[in-house]
This record gives sequence, structure tokens and C-alpha cells, in this order.
Amino acid sequence: MRPLNARESWLALGAAAVLLGAWGWVLAERRSEEWRDLGERRDVLAGQRELARRTIERRDPAEARLDELRARLPNHPPDRDVTAELLRAIEALAERRGLMLTRREPERERAVDGLFEVSIHCTWEGTLDALVAFLYAVQTHEAMLDIQQLTASPAPGGQPGRLRGGFTVDAAYTRDAPREAPPPR
Repeated sequence: MRPLNARESWLALGAAAVLLGAWGWVLAERRSEEWRDLGERRDVLAGQRELARRTIERRDPAEARLDELRARLPNHPPDRDVTAELLRAIEALAERRGLMLTRREPERERAVDGLFEVSIHCTWEGTLDALVAFLYAVQTHEAMLDIQQLTASPAPGGQPGRLRGGFTVDAAYTRDAPREAPPPR
């Protein structure tokens, strides 16, 4: 093998520099994508951290409001079936306002974190004034009642001003803690 002359040495050195430059460019390109992805993740995490901070700041007022609402809920003994009581209360509210309930179908009681709820599907018939008076009475009733999915249409038979439809009443309440049996003697 013969030694390289000056021109060949410069060409070899230039080729090596070009190869090193290309290799450095490829590595830098990969790193820049990683850095860009890391920057985007950092921005997303900063937004999530800010959202969590605001949520924590609002937790105490929200818990105080929840405790206030829980205190206003009717409380029932653990062994009492309140569905019949709720059906009578809704029927009385409707009857006093001139709204006729033609069907009432309660669902099973649901419990979530010490709160209990029963939904009652009702079909009704009456005038618009009776419906509005009933809805107002439900909203101002001492029990926690809420109307869901209200429907209304003209009643059959061509009676002017008569409507019929359906709604779902959700009733919320709490229950006392179950009493423990006395210890055996």
C-alpha cells in the first residue's frame, strides 16, 4: 500500500468530515424530535397541574356546599321502604294542583356514598296551568325532588287546553346508619 499524497489526504479528510457532519445531522434531527415531544409533554403536564391546583382550591367550598345539601335531605331509618311514602307525596302534590297522574312506576332504590335515590316514572293528564303549578310545587317541596324528562302533548278527544304526557321524578334522601345488635351476654 502506498502512502497518500497531499491531495488524497485532503480528499479523505473532507470525506470523513462530510460523513461526520451527516452522522451528526441525523443524531441532531432525532434529538430535536425528542426535545420537541418533551416540550409538548411539558406544556400538557403544566396545564394538568394548573387544572389540579384550581380543583384543589375549589374543593373546600364544594365540600361545604355538599355538606349543606346533605343536611337538607330528608333522613329515613335504614329498614324503612320510602317508595310508598314518595308515591303518596307526589300524588298529593299533583292532586292539589289539579294534575291527574294516570300511572306511577318506581324504580329500585340506588345508593351512592351514603345518598339514596329513587326514580318514579309518571304519566299525567291535565291543563298547562295545573302542570306549571305542580312543577313549582315539586321544586319548592321540602323533600329533594327533581323532574327529569318531561313530555307534553295535546290530549286525545279534542278537549281544548287538555294535555297529557310523562315525566320522571327523582327523589334524593339519606338513611340513618344501621343500628348494631347489642352484644350477647
